[in-house]
Amino acid sequence: MPFRRISITRLSHFVIGYMVLAFGWWAYHLWEINERLYQSEIQNLEYKYSRNNSGLNMTRLQGTEEYAKIEKARNSGKRMIISEGLFFTLCLAFGLWVINRSANREVALAKQRRNFLLSITHELKSPIAAVKLVFETALKRALSDSQKEKLFGNGLKDANRLQKLVEDLLLAARLEDSWQPHPEPMNVETVAAECVETLKIRFPDANIKILQNPHLTPVSVDRPGIYAIINNLLENALKYSPGGSLIEFHAENLINGKCRITIADQGPGIEDAEKLKVFDKFYRVGNEETRANTGTGLGLYVVNQVLTAHKGSITLTDNKPQGSIFTLTI
Repeated sequence: MPFRRISITRLSHFVIGYMVLAFGWWAYHLWEINERLYQSEIQNLEYKYSRNNSGLNMTRLQGTEEYAKIEKARNSGKRMIISEGLFFTLCLAFGLWVINRSANREVALAKQRRNFLLSITHELKSPIAAVKLVFETALKRALSDSQKEKLFGNGLKDANRLQKLVEDLLLAARLEDSWQPHPEPMNVETVAAECVETLKIRFPDANIKILQNPHLTPVSVDRPGIYAIINNLLENALKYSPGGSLIEFHAENLINGKCRITIADQGPGIEDAEKLKVFDKFYRVGNEETRANTGTGLGLYVVNQVLTAHKGSITLTDNKPQGSIFTLTI
């Protein structure tokens, strides 16, 4: 007869129930032993006094030093049982909390790994198939110069997409290996303008407005790091915003030598419960199998890790009337 498969959750509930019942029996048993010992010692004391005094006075008995010691031992036993019971309960509750947290983390990590495998498969498959099609078309057909320009332009877009994916993966790996920034003076508006020009190859209808700040001065940051931050945030805004909608970039210096950068989009926004999770590795909002937008879940993770290495920070708030605002300090 085949055994039925027992789920880990049901098994853990059974073990917890058994532990609670065992603890209850243990506490009751010790309590009973403590009371029996007390009654036995009281009877022995009564017998001792009744043997020496035919007319026993209970008030006198309770005032003796022996009776006080018996009462003290009884109360001490009660306190011990209660204190050990409370300590056991706290340990059990703490253990359950740790186990539950670890289990939830494992489930979340498994889901993230699954999402990553699905997304990375799609991210690799699509541009590789597109580049392959470019070469097959160029080899099999005689194309005019305009057709070649369009065809090779599309192939270049997909090649750049693959390059961006590889760079994100390599940077994410370096960030986990005690990556240290190498600061140098950089103008963040100039970096933003270069990122916009690169992104327009993939997003021709991109409408990114850099709000010029005439008082902006260079800030000391890591060159690849600041490019990764700004490019990932702008790309994220473009992917999740309606085509042609306005995306605003603004930067200003702070008195502590740092720089505050704000990127506001008009996309669907992010639920409050998701606002902190989006910076986790491989995390993406929604279901990977039904999601329309591409991505690996590394972009915002890289942004957060680079900022942490710079001792910076990032916050996510709602834009009005819709969209999201990323505000970072670096």
